[in-house]
Amino acid sequence: MSTRILYAPTEDFIKQELGTLATDANAGNNVTLTLKNNQGISLNSYLVIGYEGNELCEMVRVSVSPSIGTDVQIASLKLNHKAGEPVTLYRYNQRKFYGATSATGSFVELTSEGSPKDIQVDDPQGTFIEYTGSTYTYFKSTYYNSTTTDETDEDDSVATQGDQSLRYATIYGIRKAAGLAGNPAYSDGRIETKRAQAENEINSALYSRYVLPFTEIPPVLTQICELLAAGYIDYEEFGADGQGAKMLGEARAILKQIADGTRKLLGANYSELPLIAKTNVMSGYPNGTSESTDEAKIFSISDKY
Repeated sequence: MSTRILYAPTEDFIKQELGTLATDANAGNNVTLTLKNNQGISLNSYLVIGYEGNELCEMVRVSVSPSIGTDVQIASLKLNHKAGEPVTLYRYNQRKFYGATSATGSFVELTSEGSPKDIQVDDPQGTFIEYTGSTYTYFKSTYYNSTTTDETDEDDSVATQGDQSLRYATIYGIRKAAGLAGNPAYSDGRIETKRAQAENEINSALYSRYVLPFTEIPPVLTQICELLAAGYIDYEEFGADGQGAKMLGEARAILKQIADGTRKLLGANYSELPLIAKTNVMSGYPNGTSESTDEAKIFSISDKY
């Protein structure tokens, strides 16, 4: 079975905005950070330094109980950071991933796949894990603090099939296409609804031509899904005054070409993805026994088949 990529977006409820760095900070061990204010920070707190979702962002652990003031000592800083970069307090530093055979089944932690995983604050899509097994089809994720062993309730996590490798587009890709990459007001749950709607429209258009579900997702399907989902969002928010109708039109034009066969869906090996086997297709020739005979090519505009 192919590897499944399971993404867990980082939600805002685990964060507490603290402020910014007051001075530059250089990479190293036992580094002292100077903040505008260190109120609310304690020993073993987890801080995120930098702009979340950016490759220069990182999570650090407070290694010494801070005195009231501005200084905070951390165990290790991997990157250099500039004064003015944001500092955010995280209640948890890891994600745990669970799998089950059904949405209401008993969920088992995917420890053999690397759970728990450090929260990937530099990835705008969230924290991911690769599931290479075939036992589980439904998945959940929780937040976990490796220092206090505090964990969010598994029952509060929604069970999903969660297979990003076979979804047509990522949540972040749709956010970016819709101009919502830095807008937390539009939740991942709402975007997931639009993604599912877009995937349904794609499947409805292609089900009579290609074997579904697809064994791999060509980039053109990702483009169509992003445009459709972003178009739904934009049209819902701005109506005819926005760009939604244009995005929907562009996506549906490409989708029609694929459905009509004028554009093919190619896999990684440059061969067309599996097609539906045609049945009840006329294979004979009027008034002839084979294509090679002259009479085989005699057709009349009044003929009915």
